[in-house]
Amino acid sequence: MKKTYLSLSLLVFIPCSLYAKNPPQFQDYPAKTFVGKNQPLKLNAQSKKYRTLFTQMSQQKPNFAGQYVMETVGCGGGCSFALAFNAKTGQSFILPDTFADCYSVQKGFTQNDIFYQKDSHLVIAVGSRYGDQEKCETVYYLVENDQFKQIKMIAAK
Repeated sequence: MKKTYLSLSLLVFIPCSLYAKNPPQFQDYPAKTFVGKNQPLKLNAQSKKYRTLFTQMSQQKPNFAGQYVMETVGCGGGCSFALAFNAKTGQSFILPDTFADCYSVQKGFTQNDIFYQKDSHLVIAVGSRYGDQEKCETVYYLVENDQFKQIKMIAAK
């Protein structure tokens, strides 16, 4: 009787704990490819600061999430962020966080980076978001309704 109880509890709890530890993967968030003409660029109060870059992006073919043009931009001193243009709607928007390089004596150096793929809605960003170079993290975002939505964060160990 105890073996059955133990076996059932392992079946219930082990898969859940394994699933919770797995980071999101690009293939988990597939995107359909947009085929059509890019819509005219629409700027908002935040994206107007990057008018020239967005204008250039609005002339390119999608390279992210099927219908978006994404560009990473350096913000100086080992720092970057991302801009996105929706070719299907013309909307422009910006990753809400900047990512800086990380360094600590114990963990060494980690260069900031932002990863994305043409056929996935997932964005993976690595670095320090809040100015503390010793706090390195990997942050996972989904693009939904022309916004970046954080879905998970994993602090470097």
